[in-house]
Amino acid sequence: MKSIFLTSAGILLLILSFSCIKENSTKTEEYVIKVDSIHVTDNVKVGKNITVAFFGIIGNDGCSSFSRYILKNKGKIHQVTVVGKRRVGENLMCPENLPLLNGMTLDIKADSIGSHIIEIINPGINNLITKNITVIP
Repeated sequence: MKSIFLTSAGILLLILSFSCIKENSTKTEEYVIKVDSIHVTDNVKVGKNITVAFFGIIGNDGCSSFSRYILKNKGKIHQVTVVGKRRVGENLMCPENLPLLNGMTLDIKADSIGSHIIEIINPGINNLITKNITVIP
């Protein structure tokens, strides 16, 4: 009887000790990347892609990286938000490098003739980069 009690107590202690081990507390947070400039052609033929190249700093260290584009088409106005992600957590070691957009591209379909506007949404209020594109037949 005493050995069953000691065995049960030992198993219980093992279970409790493993349940107190901390899980990896590293998380990923998204944020809006500040785009410094863009490069895009002035004219494009209808049915082709408007290729927008982005330049700017993604983050301050190697824990930051590009995540995705958010594209909202409102008629002939194309709003683009460039989203980054950052690993955060206690005792997180980040590589000492400066991640850049470095000409990463997004293709937007030129589906109608006329003047199109590309708007890049940056962090802050009314902090836009705009570019007019003419879509020709």
